[in-house]
Amino acid sequence: MNIQNFSVASLLAVITLSGSPLFAKEQTQAPAYEYGMPLDIAQAVRIDEPKSTVCEVGQATMTYVDTHGQIRHVTFLQQTDACAIQ
Repeated sequence: MNIQNFSVASLLAVITLSGSPLFAKEQTQAPAYEYGMPLDIAQAVRIDEPKSTVCEVGQATMTYVDTHGQIRHVTFLQQTDACAIQ
């Protein structure tokens, strides 16, 4: 019984440690869009825009699904919503 518990614990440790690079990859910063950069966008999921009370250029992040079904992120520069009011 002790060997079986040890085997299960070892298996869980291997699974946990092998999955940690996957979580680390998600936390890296999204690449910045450059003019002419090809984007493979099948569906836009959301755009996180900078919040500001003054008219300025801020960095926004678009989350999208590519044609292979993978979720991707890209950052780009855009004017804040305050520019539309002025």
